[in-house]
Amino acid sequence: MNRPCRGFTLLLLISAFTTTHARASGPARACIEAHTTGQIERDAGHLLSARVQFTSCTAEVCPAMIRRECVALGESVVAMTPSVVLVAQDGDGRAIPGSRATIDGERAIVSLDGRPLELDPGTHRFELLLPDGRSQTVSATLSSGEKYRRIVGSFSAPPVAGSPPIPAAEPERAGRNPLAYVFGGLGVVALGAWGVYALDGRHKQDELERCAPHCQASEVDAMRKSYAIADVLLGVSLVSLGTGTYFFFKQTDEHTPQGSARTLWVQASGRF
Repeated sequence: MNRPCRGFTLLLLISAFTTTHARASGPARACIEAHTTGQIERDAGHLLSARVQFTSCTAEVCPAMIRRECVALGESVVAMTPSVVLVAQDGDGRAIPGSRATIDGERAIVSLDGRPLELDPGTHRFELLLPDGRSQTVSATLSSGEKYRRIVGSFSAPPVAGSPPIPAAEPERAGRNPLAYVFGGLGVVALGAWGVYALDGRHKQDELERCAPHCQASEVDAMRKSYAIADVLLGVSLVSLGTGTYFFFKQTDEHTPQGSARTLWVQASGRF
C-alpha cells in the first residue's frame, strides 16, 4: 500500500474514534452509567437508589436497547421493594389523629395517614410520636418483596391531671386450694348420711331379731338395702376426706375459680 493510501486510512480511524468518544461522553454515556450503577445498587440491597438509576436511563435520549432493559429492571426492583404502614393507636385499637413518625432517625413522616412507605430490605427503627409528646420505638426487619407490613404502636390513655397514681397490684400469694374445702365438705356430708343409713339398718336388724323366724322377706331386703347404702356412703366419705386433705396441704398459685368450686360443691352435695 502506498503512502497516500495509508494516510487516508489513518484519517478514517481517527475520525471514527473521535465520533464514538463524543457520542459516549454525551447523554448515551450517562444512560449506560445509570444502567450499570442501578444493578450495583440493586445487588447491594439499596433498592430505592437502584430505582432512581433505572428510571433515569428510560429517558428518550437513551438508546432504545438501554431503555428497554432499564424498564424491565425497574419493574423488578419495584416488586422487590418492601413497604410498611405505620399506625399509632389507643387501647381500643383506634388510630390517634395527629401522630407522626421518624424512620431510622432520619426520614420524617409528618402524618400517619395509612399510606404505605417503601424502604430498603433490612432492619429499621420506627419512632412513633403522639401530639401530646409521648413516643414509642419499634424495630422491624423487612424482607425483599414484603408489602404493607403493619408497624403498630399501642398507647394507653394518658393519666388525668391531678389524679393519684394507680398503685401497682400486689402479687397474689399462694393459698389453700378451694378444692380442699369442696371435697372436705363432701366427705362430711357423706359421713353424716352413712350414720343415718347405718342406724336405720341396725334398727331393721333389731326388728328382724324380734320377729324371727316369722319375718317377711321384704323386711330382710330393706335391712340389706340400708346397710348397702351405708357402705357406699362410708367409702365416698373416706375418699372425699382423703382428697380434701391432699388439696389442703398442697398450696398452689393457680387456684380453681371460686365460681367453679362453688358449682362443684352444689352438684356434689345435691347427690345425697
